[in-house]
Amino acid sequence: MSILTDLLDTAQKHGASDLLIMVGDAPAMRVSGQWIRFDLPICKDAFVVPIAEELIGPDAISQLEKNHELDFSRSLQPVGRVRCNVHYQRNHIAMVLRLVWPVIPDPTTLGIPAHVINMSDYPHGLILLSGPTGSGKSTTLAAMVEHINQTRPAHIITIEDPIEYIYANKKSIIEQREIGSDTQSWHSALRTVLRQAPDVIVLGELRDLESIATALVAAETGHLVLTSVHSSTAAGAISRIVDAFPPAQSGQARLQLSQSIRMVFGQRLVPGRQAKRRILSYEILMGTPAVANMIRTNQLEQIPNAISAGRDHGMISFTQCQRDMLAQGLVAPEIQMAGH
Repeated sequence: MSILTDLLDTAQKHGASDLLIMVGDAPAMRVSGQWIRFDLPICKDAFVVPIAEELIGPDAISQLEKNHELDFSRSLQPVGRVRCNVHYQRNHIAMVLRLVWPVIPDPTTLGIPAHVINMSDYPHGLILLSGPTGSGKSTTLAAMVEHINQTRPAHIITIEDPIEYIYANKKSIIEQREIGSDTQSWHSALRTVLRQAPDVIVLGELRDLESIATALVAAETGHLVLTSVHSSTAAGAISRIVDAFPPAQSGQARLQLSQSIRMVFGQRLVPGRQAKRRILSYEILMGTPAVANMIRTNQLEQIPNAISAGRDHGMISFTQCQRDMLAQGLVAPEIQMAGH
């Protein structure tokens, strides 16, 4: 076993989500949101560079030297798949590896409500996942794709940078396109995806105006679009999409969004009552007629009230969710007081 796989194996056994290796400090792993250093000496170039070469391959070293950072994913035995970012800091190579579960977790294990997963039964429309980096959006997205894969025949195309979970075709036919290896660029993949006869389009993240516009058009024209956006709240995710458009186009964008939005699932990971365990806290916004009207008429400030009052429609706010978790003994009172 190489040094890299030894470090990854240890990180996996501790339930770590990330592994960090850099010159000037000992390797560290993130467990339940907290960074923990390995009991190892401070890393030097002689330690880090061979690990980088093993990870990216000798042919890609020149590319790293040119671009100063690389994003990709690898399957490494025995730990499974890892999402990698290799970069420079202070003129030395460093890397962060995100450990991906070897199999797509069951939604119940993740704590995702059944009606959230079942929203992917819609034949068309837009489903948004929101939350900060490291909140589990990619895993929730994978659980929804796997639900479709197991339940209905559909042609699913994913555009990912990089690919994380690997799907085995079941009832669905799944194509996974990785930026850099399967398509030249994010924008190139977006421009051609509607010509590839998809039923379901999975975009790892809405990054800019072009990706947002493509998602809205696809959702309008009979496709189901699953994607994520960086936002701390469900209402914020809606605002981020609308605000991406220039003023002259915002009215049309709100109309498109109001007609296509099916759900926004906002998520956070908060410390659980049990040590070294984080719990999924979530917020759900459903695309009801009332919510659609708020989007269309630019009353976005009313959306948080609609969420709080919409439990009969399957909605819930972060505050309500955390109260429920507190009542179930899943989190400590100080978690809610801290506003996680």
